[in-house]
Amino acid sequence: MSPRYRAGAGKRVDNTSKPLIAYAKALGFDYEPVNATFDGVLVWGATAVCVDWKSAGGQLTPSQQRMVARGFPVRFLSRPEQLDALKSELLRAA
Repeated sequence: MSPRYRAGAGKRVDNTSKPLIAYAKALGFDYEPVNATFDGVLVWGATAVCVDWKSAGGQLTPSQQRMVARGFPVRFLSRPEQLDALKSELLRAA
């Protein structure tokens, strides 16, 4: 299987991002797009979470692979249930 990422293709909006962003906002998150190595930042209160929206089977880009290897705290989200879990996690930590 070849990766979805193609060097030089530019930043594409993932098909799953719009409904997931809308769902995150409905849960009470604020969202700011970044459109760089990751898609944006979800904000809950004073907590910011770097996120990248992935379609089912979506693969990490080479720069995302490097970030993960260095331990960069980015969440890769593809389903509403993951946003529910993230909200629960942040509520427990508060």
